[in-house]
Amino acid sequence: MTRSWVAALAAGWVLVACGGGGSLPPGDGQQSPIGNPDGSIDLPGDAVDPDDQNPDDQDTGDETSLWPMTTGSRWVYDIKDPVHGEFQKTVTVLGPREVPETQGKMTAVLMHSRQDRSLSGVVYEEYSWQLELTNGLVVRLREEDHKDGDRVRTTTWSPATVKSMARVPETLPWSYQSAVLEQTVLGDGTKEDSDPTYNWRVVEKGLTLQTKAGTFTDVIKVQRDKLNDAGEVKQDKVRIYWLAPGVGKIREEGERIEELSSYDVKKK
Repeated sequence: MTRSWVAALAAGWVLVACGGGGSLPPGDGQQSPIGNPDGSIDLPGDAVDPDDQNPDDQDTGDETSLWPMTTGSRWVYDIKDPVHGEFQKTVTVLGPREVPETQGKMTAVLMHSRQDRSLSGVVYEEYSWQLELTNGLVVRLREEDHKDGDRVRTTTWSPATVKSMARVPETLPWSYQSAVLEQTVLGDGTKEDSDPTYNWRVVEKGLTLQTKAGTFTDVIKVQRDKLNDAGEVKQDKVRIYWLAPGVGKIREEGERIEELSSYDVKKK
């Protein structure tokens, strides 16, 4: 167990939100114990019921969420990757599913991502179980990575790791720092543990951004920094996201560039 993870256990989740915006995220700074014997997964907040999709109410579409997770929604991104070249990624919401290895204790929204990496000729797929929390964060509980149909990696986090945001902070500046225990099982059964710490910041809001999928307004710009054991930002791991209400991620820069080229977000 490394020094940074021990410090994270003591500190829990740290929130810095100046100016009185209280909707994002919880401010109690409490972290549940790691590893629950009942098979559940620790969450940094209370979950929004993923089964509450209101399928019969066509007037309650999730038009303001920065990270819509309605079943059947679909996004296509054009990607420029320095290693894998240029290709497309398609993300589809498969809907609420039981999280594997939770003994029936956890349900989350299953997201499927397919990347046709043309340069290497590999089809790369990700299955990601995600939840929106009542504090406005979106967390990832489990991810399974596949190459050409074979599972090559399974990753879990304790507590569940922040994936994105579903709501715009009332005021800026806004930041959120988290430390998690990341557990990875490779396809050959090899196990790896790490203890990453991330700092999330909303850099700007109320932006207008043009993409191949159209022009979006009221966009927020979010920066995710990965920190080393000394609390310094790893410059090669910085990611910038642009999120649009009712649409989700429309652009990403950092380790590679992703730009939204088309989308179909379903109403609840």
